[in-house]
Amino acid sequence: MVKKKDIIVLGSLNMDLVVNTSKFPNLGETIVCDKFYTAPGGKGGNQAVAAARLASQEYKVKFIGRVGKDIFGEEILKNLKRENIDTSFVKITNNISTGIASIFIMPDGENSVNAVYGANYEIDKSQINDFEKNSDNAGVLLLQQEIPDTIIRLILKTAYKKQIPVILDPAPYNENLVKFYKNINIITPNEIEASSISNTEVKDIPSAKKAARYIRNLGCNNVIITLGSKGIWVEAENISEHVKSYEVKSKSSVAAGDAFNGALAYGVVKNKNLQDSIELAIATSSISVTREGAQNSMPTIEEVVKFVNSYDK
Repeated sequence: MVKKKDIIVLGSLNMDLVVNTSKFPNLGETIVCDKFYTAPGGKGGNQAVAAARLASQEYKVKFIGRVGKDIFGEEILKNLKRENIDTSFVKITNNISTGIASIFIMPDGENSVNAVYGANYEIDKSQINDFEKNSDNAGVLLLQQEIPDTIIRLILKTAYKKQIPVILDPAPYNENLVKFYKNINIITPNEIEASSISNTEVKDIPSAKKAARYIRNLGCNNVIITLGSKGIWVEAENISEHVKSYEVKSKSSVAAGDAFNGALAYGVVKNKNLQDSIELAIATSSISVTREGAQNSMPTIEEVVKFVNSYDK
């Protein structure tokens, strides 16, 4: 019997401080908002939870990251374990606090984020070395850019040496990493990130196509530009197409991209082809935006299957 491969996530762990508001205040203005809550987040944490809920213990999800020695760090680690995520490669930093993200959500579900990465920037070489020694069963590596680029470059070397497929969510944009796109199997920028990478304003399907072709010419064979409610543009070998999203009523788009990437990683480790993995990721993301919160919004594989079967896109 062939042993099933693991999903490895290297990335950020934040505590989200979420405010639902009717408008953004002007300088010097105070706004009375509708709701406030805290919840475990960070792009890395969100994507790991998305993958774990789909994997449903069929595949292991392992996380590499850092938290501070504080109440936010404790809660984040407890939550990862509740989601059946292996935290063996997560370390605790004594003198720097856990990362936080202040998230402001508008009535239409759109959001803005101010982040303080804190302990996320303390991920170090020793953690990558530990992973390399225990990486024989890694089936896919999922990365974001909320951690030091030196660490991303280091683990890319490990992935190349071990022939581990890599998915990169290039958020936030980091020009220092563009030259390493040739070492990425799948890259998933949104409109803003694709615009920054390609020097092309991505505002519609034709401009997304142009940007995707530019990014693919940088060396990454599979480019997926996420376009929110407009779906995605895919540029890959023998694929150049727009894939529509599902029409749903959005409550919050805060973790839509994370849901997409986590599902994509699950599709890769399950040996689905790119198009089937994308369809799974779009459905997962579409469910996510109908719910409040980040990690709380991630669906199970049963919920995704039911959603797809009941919906004619």
